[in-house]
Amino acid sequence: MNNALRILLLLPLLLISACTGSGSNEELDRIPVKDIKERINRNSGLIETLEASGNIAFDSPEQSGTGWIEIRIKKPDTVYVKIEGPFGISIANALITRSDFIYYNAQENRAITGPSTDINIGAILRIKISFDELISGFTGGFNFENIPDDSSHAASENNFYVLQSDKTGGKQKFYIEPGRFTIQRYNYVDEKNTSIVEVNYSNYQEESVAGNYVNFPGTIKIKNPTKKQSVYVDYVNKEINKRDLSFKVKIPKSAKIIKWE
Repeated sequence: MNNALRILLLLPLLLISACTGSGSNEELDRIPVKDIKERINRNSGLIETLEASGNIAFDSPEQSGTGWIEIRIKKPDTVYVKIEGPFGISIANALITRSDFIYYNAQENRAITGPSTDINIGAILRIKISFDELISGFTGGFNFENIPDDSSHAASENNFYVLQSDKTGGKQKFYIEPGRFTIQRYNYVDEKNTSIVEVNYSNYQEESVAGNYVNFPGTIKIKNPTKKQSVYVDYVNKEINKRDLSFKVKIPKSAKIIKWE
């Protein structure tokens, strides 16, 4: 289940990058890349806090199972994630702020604390990621930058607008639904065109936020084909911009505590 947490926390890194349009656009109405980015950014800007929970299922050659996940986020400085197994058994939870973090592995009864440097966050989550990338991705608050070499019009593929960019060691694509301009799929392939990460978003719902509406995905599926790993999250409850969220990781007195510098 700890592997599930690490794969899930991979998501923010996949969503934070500036993308460019490329290729031809034959299926949909022509639209500037800049307009698509502005629509996505506008939706993201309405989210200040998030509290969500739901079912999680994971599968890998090492282990598979189901459980329950809770996520609480407050921009710009707090991220909390908790995963429980069957019968409410705590598996792992993490509280990461802009200054420091606590990660508790209930199965090993071990806690790790330390400053929230990029190196430390990358070590506990097993992926290179900054705090800003982490918090932006979980809130859906990713922002695409308008860059000089953006093409004038977005490409399209299979009735989706496509934003594409080069990434170190490969290429990434975002597939945008043309009605509400929501991200439906992300795919990262390496230099050999091997799919490394696939993320699918579905069951988008409109959530009322201070007189506006935010599109938020109810279902997320993350796959790492090369390692045969997958995590499926189906949110049952979610509330955007809730006040007075609680952020606390309880560490038993018997737990082994490791402090990082």
